Amino acid sequence: MTTLVQEAGPQRSESENAATSLHIRLLEERDTIQVREIMRQLHASTVFRDQEFSDWKLNEHFKLILLRPPRMIAPVAIWKGRPVGGAWAIADRYMLSDGPLFVTVHVIAVDLTLAPIRRAKVFLSLVAAIRRWAETLNASHSFIHVITGSSIAATDRLMSAAGARFVGGAYVV
Repeated sequence: MTTLVQEAGPQRSESENAATSLHIRLLEERDTIQVREIMRQLHASTVFRDQEFSDWKLNEHFKLILLRPPRMIAPVAIWKGRPVGGAWAIADRYMLSDGPLFVTVHVIAVDLTLAPIRRAKVFLSLVAAIRRWAETLNASHSFIHVITGSSIAATDRLMSAAGARFVGGAYVV
């Protein structure tokens, strides 16, 4: 599963497509520096921004993800040859049922230096890749946790564009 999604566009050679189009592939070790910076951007925009960013914790996540556990995925969006977004999701069973797997998306982060329309395309492509992965697992649901506490209206529009349906929320006490 190297290419999960490719942006539609005019017919080009494979090398031109790889250099200029948006595509999704699994996280590789060479991506970690750029993905880390994208995660830092996300962290700085959340309600958790007053907490110090943990390189150690992210390194531990990277180590686990790079082992390619069977029920975990970390798609990375590549545009113009560099990572511009990343996500992390796991599949597990609902704790009160023996039913099918469901997917929990823990993070979707997009390079905030990109233009808004490009950010939206990256986000939607990452969601589409996770959706396809969930289908291969016959997962009954995919839950995307939105706990950043920022740009809630814009996030809601983006989630709607991804075909997501609001089923609950997070409360802070």
